[in-house]
Amino acid sequence: MAATQGDEIHQAVIRDHFRRPRNRGSLDPPAASGHAHNPFCGDTVRVWARVEDGRIAEVSFDGRGCSISQAAASMLTTLVKGKQVAAVEALRQAFADGLAADGPALPRRLGDLRALAGVRRFPSRVRCAVLPFDALEEALEGCGESRPTSG
Repeated sequence: MAATQGDEIHQAVIRDHFRRPRNRGSLDPPAASGHAHNPFCGDTVRVWARVEDGRIAEVSFDGRGCSISQAAASMLTTLVKGKQVAAVEALRQAFADGLAADGPALPRRLGDLRALAGVRRFPSRVRCAVLPFDALEEALEGCGESRPTSG
């Protein structure tokens, strides 16, 4: 299968975030942290967050693993900094929906995370892409910001 120009651009964005990650490194206390691990491939991500007035004031990550999980963590921390905590669940849902095999296109509001759209062709790699969201949600719970429940 030949790569399209769009595929090449997306691959360049992923490589850039992997090679020059944004927001890498821990935050000093009282930031809360969350951890996520993919036992199938060994990827691990830890996210630190500090919330002020319902907004993510600071966020960072560290981890090890494939370019998908580490680039996704860089992209996610860049995206959510300054956003309302309440917006995180909708971002995660839009991302997860867009990575489903028959899912919709990833919306513009996901920023650089849209570069991971091609992961949908590899179901075993989708978990790598959503791993940073798991760690972020745990960190936000540690900040006293629980995620909304449905129903």
